[in-house]
Amino acid sequence: MIKIKTFLLITSLLVLPFQVFSQSITEKGVASIELDKSTCRDGRPADRNKHFEAIEKAKLSAWNKYTATLSSDRLNAYYASEDRFLSELEQYITDYVILTTDCSKTDRNYTVSIRVTINEARLNSKLVAGSSGSAAKQNLQGQGVVVLVVPRKTTEALIFDDKVTSQSMTKKSLSADEMISADESSVSITESSTQRESTTTGGSTSRKATKRTYVIGDLNDASAQINNVLAPLGMRTFGAARLEGMASRYGYEPFLNEVLDQFSGKIGDLGANISPQKQNEIVDLIIDVGQGRLNYFLLGTVDSSVARIDPDSGVYKSDVLVNVQLYRIDDFFGAESVASVGPEIKTAFGETDVLSEKAALKKAFSEATNSLILKL
Repeated sequence: MIKIKTFLLITSLLVLPFQVFSQSITEKGVASIELDKSTCRDGRPADRNKHFEAIEKAKLSAWNKYTATLSSDRLNAYYASEDRFLSELEQYITDYVILTTDCSKTDRNYTVSIRVTINEARLNSKLVAGSSGSAAKQNLQGQGVVVLVVPRKTTEALIFDDKVTSQSMTKKSLSADEMISADESSVSITESSTQRESTTTGGSTSRKATKRTYVIGDLNDASAQINNVLAPLGMRTFGAARLEGMASRYGYEPFLNEVLDQFSGKIGDLGANISPQKQNEIVDLIIDVGQGRLNYFLLGTVDSSVARIDPDSGVYKSDVLVNVQLYRIDDFFGAESVASVGPEIKTAFGETDVLSEKAALKKAFSEATNSLILKL
């Protein structure tokens, strides 16, 4: 019994990392092929090779649909080595399910639709590794980067009613008619008048932008996930909390709570965003505290939506909006933008609302950071 429990424990530990850290998505593909002289049997071609030929063609259809949704930076990296990716397609399409088949003896045509599972994490890893030779990426090795990427979740959305301004114009007119009748002994005149009134209406509608407030997520978790992506590049991450702690030794006031209040929408007039003045103050801190060892600043937000049930899969689905910028720090020019990502929406699924949100955040952090690297 102990051996069985030990075996199950080891097996679960081996499987768990793959389930937690793999990023897979599904895509639908459809393909049709001519049957030539082949006939249909039980709804499929009598020649089994035709069936598998259609499946391979449907896989390629699903793959092309998926790659068409890639961001411009990832798509450029993919096109640079498209032939290699197509020759290794089985490494990225890990599974498929046949949805429908249609075999027509009359048209001598066979159509199949499938849903494939694509290992997106493996593709991203290949894309980033393939671009590792750029001079900009080589310059990042050994560099220190201050990370302040704030995970947020909407808690309240204040929606303003439409302001309607109405205008109307009334125009009146009067017309008169006169009729004269005469006989041998008399003359009579009859007058009639008609009053007409027309009204023209119009106006304008104005709407104020929705004001949102957020709750701040786990900053340590965000920094840890970003560090997992930046560490293989040779970069050394430096948390904003540590920057604040070291800055206090130089006599600077704490800044992090004020920044988080700005990002949450509690203070400020910039729509739940950091003010340019506060951002410049942080850059000055990086220059003074870093003393040449902190050369980059990663700043941005990752906003998660309320999880909802996906009608196709029946599991929870969460969307994450990513907006991140990487700056190079210069003593004179301050923060110079090197690359930026967003706004982009990332989507992930999970058995529960918590798992789907965690998966979406993890995917957003990974893809956003990878996109930044691909832009260099």
